[in-house]
Amino acid sequence: MLGMSPIITQTRARVVRAGDYFSELWSRREFAWFLAMGNLKARNASTALGLLWWVINPLLLGLVYFVVFGVIFESGRDISYLLSGMFVFHFTSQAMTGGANSILQNSKLLANIRFPRLILPIANLLEATVGFLASLLVLYAIAIPGGHVHLNLNFLLLAYIIPVHLLFNLGLGALTARLAVPFRDINNIIPYINRLWLYLSPIIWPIEFMDRLTEPLQQVMLINPMFSIIGVYRAALLGDTLPPGLLLRSGGMALAISALGMVAFMKYESRIVRHL
Repeated sequence: MLGMSPIITQTRARVVRAGDYFSELWSRREFAWFLAMGNLKARNASTALGLLWWVINPLLLGLVYFVVFGVIFESGRDISYLLSGMFVFHFTSQAMTGGANSILQNSKLLANIRFPRLILPIANLLEATVGFLASLLVLYAIAIPGGHVHLNLNFLLLAYIIPVHLLFNLGLGALTARLAVPFRDINNIIPYINRLWLYLSPIIWPIEFMDRLTEPLQQVMLINPMFSIIGVYRAALLGDTLPPGLLLRSGGMALAISALGMVAFMKYESRIVRHL
């Protein structure tokens, strides 16, 4: 009887190892939660407003863009439109930046306690998620009295887009955490990437702006994952029309980025402590 192919054997071994890894991750879920909440409380403990800064930062940034583009340049964008995009983008930005810092800022913890290292980017994501959910409440507090929200069945899209967004952010956080250890300069580069990414996303400019672009440029813009994610959020939060293809595109990109980030991180994980 012939033995199994070495390729099949290796594939099965990898699947078993991945299963064991995720099983251990799940068993440490309480550790991830307490780590996230501890960081959340400690981060702004010395400020007067404390945890409110998680909401105030994107709110102030959105107000600045509203004054510049909504009032001075009269772009026609209302505050709800700007904040809905700004809050969503800020969530991804926090996951990306926090992922890069999650390993470097916990070097002593990594050296003294054995646990799946992916817990650190996950804890950072949980921390950012709390601030994001609070910011959505602020958005409704502003948008509903102003009549900028059209409540309809689109609200149910939140049950789809929030998990998709979490998956996407986890992949980004894991990827930047993987890169931050051997390439410490990435922390200096990420702010510039975020700024460029913000301007390329439909936050300040309306979706209708795409009609002015040539077909090749439109295809390039559609590659941006935030284009689809923000579009679905606006349909869910503000009752906007959902452009065709956004659900499938946002889900596909989230799966691809999450798989890329987690695989890259897990393959490098055994060498993290040596490089700290």
